[in-house]
Amino acid sequence: MIMFLLIVNRAIFRCQKTKWGSCSGKNNINLNINISFLPENLQNYILLHELVHTKVKNHSKLFWTELDKYTQSKAKELAKELKNYRMKITR
Repeated sequence: MIMFLLIVNRAIFRCQKTKWGSCSGKNNINLNINISFLPENLQNYILLHELVHTKVKNHSKLFWTELDKYTQSKAKELAKELKNYRMKITR
């Protein structure tokens, strides 16, 4: 079991057109409401991706190494799989 501490200021679901999620410099996480249409493993990947951004604010090698800790070394594989999905319009 992996234990970790990632501090989030707030998390909000939004209807976004271009992003599955984002993390601000103040550790505010925005998640696209359309992730509810994705398989559970990709929902978890998106949430973990944004949570790791609370610790590493970019997509450097350090970020992917850190994300691999929480995805059983499948971060890049999950990122590639996510590209097979389009965002649905929920409005």
